[in-house]
Amino acid sequence: MRMIIEHFITFLLLLIFIWIGMAYIIQNMAYSSAREFHGAVVTQLENSYFDEAVAEDCRRKAARAGYELDIRVYGSGNEKDAKVTLAFHYTIPLAGIRKIYKIEGYSR
Repeated sequence: MRMIIEHFITFLLLLIFIWIGMAYIIQNMAYSSAREFHGAVVTQLENSYFDEAVAEDCRRKAARAGYELDIRVYGSGNEKDAKVTLAFHYTIPLAGIRKIYKIEGYSR
């Protein structure tokens, strides 16, 4: 009887560790996807020279992907810069933690 209880506890702990590992991998993939999306937006803005239509298209794509995108263009003429902020939700299911993280960068 003692062996059954020990095996059950071992199996239960193994399942918990596997679940934690999978949650970590999923959240890491979500962060990587958000980072890649942010980089793509910065590149598109630079290539279009801060065209408002491109910025609006990026905002629509971000909303479809579940992100919140804020693009602020500074300057005028040939001296334009933009601050690109991408906010996304980061959830840790086991702990019940839900945070909003922001990735900020500049486009020149």
